[in-house]
Amino acid sequence: MNAVFFSDFDGTITEKDVIESIMEEFAPPRWKDIHNALLSGGLDVDVGIRMMFNLISYDKKEDIIRWVKKNIKLRDGFDQFLDFLSVNRIPFVVLSGGLDFYIYPLLEKYLKKISKIYANRLVCYGGRMDVRFIYRCDRLCKKNCGICKRYIAEKYYKNQSLRLYAGDGITDLDAGQYNDIIFSTGGLSEYLKKINLRGKRVYHFNDFYDIVKAMREYGEGILL
Repeated sequence: MNAVFFSDFDGTITEKDVIESIMEEFAPPRWKDIHNALLSGGLDVDVGIRMMFNLISYDKKEDIIRWVKKNIKLRDGFDQFLDFLSVNRIPFVVLSGGLDFYIYPLLEKYLKKISKIYANRLVCYGGRMDVRFIYRCDRLCKKNCGICKRYIAEKYYKNQSLRLYAGDGITDLDAGQYNDIIFSTGGLSEYLKKINLRGKRVYHFNDFYDIVKAMREYGEGILL
Protein backbone atom coordinates (compact mmCIF):
# COMPACT_ATOMS: atom_id res chain seq x y z
CA MET A 1 0.00 0.00 0.00
CA ASN A 2 1.19 3.52 -0.85
CA ALA A 3 0.99 5.08 2.63
CA VAL A 4 2.40 8.14 4.42
CA PHE A 5 2.44 9.03 8.13
CA PHE A 6 2.03 12.71 9.03
CA SER A 7 2.68 14.06 12.51
CA ASP A 8 2.34 17.34 14.33
CA PHE A 9 5.42 18.29 16.38
CA ASP A 10 4.70 20.45 19.45
CA GLY A 11 2.91 18.34 22.06
CA THR A 12 2.78 15.33 19.74
CA ILE A 13 6.35 14.28 19.05
CA THR A 14 7.38 16.27 22.13
CA GLU A 15 5.86 15.69 25.56
CA LYS A 16 4.81 19.32 25.89
CA ASP A 17 4.22 22.33 23.65
CA VAL A 18 7.61 23.82 22.76
CA ILE A 19 6.39 27.30 21.86
CA GLU A 20 4.59 27.66 25.19
CA SER A 21 7.71 26.40 27.00
CA ILE A 22 9.94 28.89 25.18
CA MET A 23 7.58 31.75 25.98
CA GLU A 24 7.42 30.81 29.66
CA GLU A 25 11.23 30.89 29.85
CA PHE A 26 12.21 33.77 27.54
CA ALA A 27 9.25 36.08 26.83
CA PRO A 28 7.75 38.83 29.02
CA PRO A 29 4.43 37.96 30.73
CA ARG A 30 2.23 39.61 28.09
CA TRP A 31 2.82 36.62 25.82
CA LYS A 32 0.02 34.94 27.76
CA ASP A 33 -2.52 37.55 26.65
CA ILE A 34 -1.53 36.95 23.03
CA HIS A 35 -1.69 33.19 23.50
CA ASN A 36 -5.15 33.37 25.10
CA ALA A 37 -6.41 35.52 22.23
CA LEU A 38 -5.02 32.99 19.76
CA LEU A 39 -6.71 30.06 21.51
CA SER A 40 -10.05 31.87 21.75
CA GLY A 41 -10.04 32.72 18.05
CA GLY A 42 -9.44 36.43 18.61
CA LEU A 43 -6.20 36.18 16.64
CA ASP A 44 -5.35 34.10 13.58
CA VAL A 45 -2.68 31.48 14.23
CA ASP A 46 -0.06 33.16 12.08
CA VAL A 47 -0.61 36.57 13.66
CA GLY A 48 -0.48 35.16 17.20
CA ILE A 49 2.73 33.21 16.61
CA ARG A 50 4.47 36.25 15.11
CA MET A 51 3.35 38.50 17.96
CA MET A 52 4.67 36.11 20.58
CA PHE A 53 8.08 35.63 18.97
CA ASN A 54 8.36 39.39 18.31
CA LEU A 55 8.60 39.74 22.10
CA ILE A 56 12.00 38.01 22.14
CA SER A 57 15.33 39.50 21.03
CA TYR A 58 16.91 37.60 18.12
CA ASP A 59 20.21 37.37 20.00
CA LYS A 60 18.50 34.88 22.34
CA LYS A 61 18.34 32.30 19.53
CA GLU A 62 21.34 30.19 20.61
CA ASP A 63 20.31 30.40 24.26
CA ILE A 64 16.87 29.08 23.33
CA ILE A 65 18.32 26.23 21.28
CA ARG A 66 20.54 25.15 24.17
CA TRP A 67 17.64 25.41 26.63
CA VAL A 68 15.28 23.45 24.38
CA LYS A 69 17.78 20.64 23.85
CA LYS A 70 18.26 20.37 27.60
CA ASN A 71 14.65 20.69 28.75
CA ILE A 72 12.32 19.40 26.02
CA LYS A 73 11.77 15.66 25.83
CA LEU A 74 10.41 13.58 22.98
CA ARG A 75 7.64 11.09 23.69
CA ASP A 76 8.84 7.61 24.56
CA GLY A 77 9.21 5.16 21.72
CA PHE A 78 9.85 7.70 18.97
CA ASP A 79 13.02 6.00 17.72
CA GLN A 80 11.36 2.57 17.65
CA PHE A 81 8.34 4.05 15.90
CA LEU A 82 10.51 5.48 13.13
CA ASP A 83 12.23 2.12 12.73
CA PHE A 84 8.83 0.44 12.46
CA LEU A 85 7.77 2.82 9.69
CA SER A 86 11.06 2.28 7.89
CA VAL A 87 10.64 -1.50 7.92
CA ASN A 88 7.15 -1.09 6.49
CA ARG A 89 8.33 1.48 3.93
CA ILE A 90 6.02 4.22 5.22
CA PRO A 91 7.61 7.70 4.95
CA PHE A 92 7.32 9.91 8.04
CA VAL A 93 6.49 13.58 7.46
CA VAL A 94 6.45 16.29 10.13
CA LEU A 95 3.77 18.99 9.68
CA SER A 96 4.47 21.66 12.29
CA GLY A 97 3.09 25.10 13.00
CA GLY A 98 6.24 25.59 15.07
CA LEU A 99 9.61 26.94 13.97
CA ASP A 100 12.55 25.33 12.27
CA PHE A 101 15.22 26.72 14.61
CA TYR A 102 14.18 24.46 17.49
CA ILE A 103 12.63 21.55 15.58
CA TYR A 104 15.78 20.54 13.71
CA PRO A 105 18.03 20.50 16.81
CA LEU A 106 15.50 18.37 18.68
CA LEU A 107 15.21 15.93 15.79
CA GLU A 108 18.88 16.02 14.80
CA LYS A 109 19.64 12.38 15.58
CA TYR A 110 16.54 11.20 13.70
CA LEU A 111 16.77 13.26 10.51
CA LYS A 112 17.89 10.32 8.36
CA LYS A 113 14.68 8.50 9.32
CA ILE A 114 12.40 11.44 8.52
CA SER A 115 11.22 11.95 4.96
CA LYS A 116 10.36 15.67 5.22
CA ILE A 117 9.84 18.43 7.77
CA TYR A 118 7.42 21.25 6.99
CA ALA A 119 7.70 24.13 9.47
CA ASN A 120 7.74 27.89 9.75
CA ARG A 121 11.06 29.70 9.47
CA LEU A 122 12.70 31.91 12.08
CA VAL A 123 14.01 35.24 10.73
CA CYS A 124 15.32 38.44 12.28
CA TYR A 125 13.46 41.74 11.90
CA GLY A 126 14.56 44.87 13.71
CA GLY A 127 16.62 42.84 16.15
CA ARG A 128 13.59 40.80 17.21
CA MET A 129 12.58 37.25 16.41
CA ASP A 130 10.13 37.04 13.55
CA VAL A 131 8.46 34.27 11.57
CA ARG A 132 8.32 33.58 7.83
CA PHE A 133 5.40 31.43 6.76
CA ILE A 134 6.35 29.23 3.82
CA TYR A 135 3.34 26.92 3.41
CA ARG A 136 0.29 29.16 3.64
CA CYS A 137 -3.33 28.27 2.98
CA ASP A 138 -4.60 28.08 -0.60
CA ARG A 139 -7.97 29.25 -1.89
CA LEU A 140 -9.71 26.26 -0.26
CA CYS A 141 -8.60 27.21 3.27
CA LYS A 142 -9.10 30.69 4.67
CA LYS A 143 -7.96 30.10 8.25
CA ASN A 144 -4.53 31.78 8.01
CA CYS A 145 -2.97 28.67 9.52
CA GLY A 146 0.61 29.87 9.10
CA ILE A 147 1.45 26.40 7.92
CA CYS A 148 -1.56 24.82 6.26
CA LYS A 149 -1.44 21.10 6.89
CA ARG A 150 -4.40 20.46 4.63
CA TYR A 151 -2.70 22.34 1.77
CA ILE A 152 0.51 20.30 2.13
CA ALA A 153 -1.31 16.96 2.31
CA GLU A 154 -3.49 17.73 -0.68
CA LYS A 155 -0.77 19.31 -2.83
CA TYR A 156 2.21 17.02 -2.23
CA TYR A 157 0.69 13.73 -1.06
CA LYS A 158 -2.60 13.44 -2.95
CA ASN A 159 -1.49 10.21 -4.63
CA GLN A 160 -0.99 8.36 -1.35
CA SER A 161 -3.70 5.71 -1.02
CA LEU A 162 -3.49 5.77 2.81
CA ARG A 163 -2.71 8.78 4.97
CA LEU A 164 -2.13 8.48 8.72
CA TYR A 165 -1.93 11.41 11.11
CA ALA A 166 -0.84 11.99 14.72
CA GLY A 167 -1.72 15.16 16.63
CA ASP A 168 -2.63 16.67 19.96
CA GLY A 169 -4.52 19.96 19.46
CA ILE A 170 -7.35 21.85 17.81
CA THR A 171 -5.33 22.65 14.68
CA ASP A 172 -4.86 18.91 14.23
CA LEU A 173 -8.62 18.41 14.29
CA ASP A 174 -8.95 20.11 10.92
CA ALA A 175 -5.87 18.38 9.51
CA GLY A 176 -7.12 14.99 10.66
CA GLN A 177 -10.23 15.29 8.54
CA TYR A 178 -8.07 14.96 5.42
CA ASN A 179 -6.42 11.73 6.57
CA ASP A 180 -7.71 8.17 6.83
CA ILE A 181 -6.42 7.13 10.27
CA ILE A 182 -5.93 9.49 13.20
CA PHE A 183 -3.77 8.89 16.26
CA SER A 184 -4.76 11.39 18.93
CA THR A 185 -3.42 12.54 22.28
CA GLY A 186 -3.93 15.51 24.59
CA GLY A 187 -6.66 17.97 23.67
CA LEU A 188 -7.27 16.36 20.29
CA SER A 189 -8.57 13.21 21.96
CA GLU A 190 -11.11 15.33 23.85
CA TYR A 191 -12.20 17.17 20.71
CA LEU A 192 -12.67 13.93 18.82
CA LYS A 193 -15.03 12.60 21.51
CA LYS A 194 -17.42 15.44 20.71
CA ILE A 195 -17.64 14.94 16.96
CA ASN A 196 -18.14 12.16 14.47
CA LEU A 197 -15.49 11.90 11.78
CA ARG A 198 -17.30 9.61 9.41
CA GLY A 199 -15.14 7.06 7.68
CA LYS A 200 -12.11 7.78 9.88
CA ARG A 201 -10.42 5.37 12.26
CA VAL A 202 -9.23 6.98 15.49
CA TYR A 203 -6.78 5.59 18.05
CA HIS A 204 -5.71 7.29 21.28
CA PHE A 205 -2.03 7.19 22.25
CA ASN A 206 0.16 8.26 25.17
CA ASP A 207 3.49 7.42 23.57
CA PHE A 208 4.82 6.07 20.29
CA TYR A 209 4.85 2.53 21.60
CA ASP A 210 1.05 2.81 21.62
CA ILE A 211 1.03 3.78 17.96
CA VAL A 212 3.30 0.89 16.99
CA LYS A 213 1.12 -1.48 19.00
CA ALA A 214 -2.03 -0.25 17.27
CA MET A 215 -0.45 -0.54 13.85
CA ARG A 216 0.68 -4.08 14.59
CA GLU A 217 -2.68 -5.16 16.02
CA TYR A 218 -4.58 -3.69 13.10
CA GLY A 219 -1.79 -4.27 10.64
CA GLU A 220 -3.90 -5.93 7.99
CA GLY A 221 -6.18 -2.91 7.80
CA ILE A 222 -3.45 -0.30 8.15
CA LEU A 223 -0.47 -1.71 6.33
CA LEU A 224 -1.97 -3.78 3.56
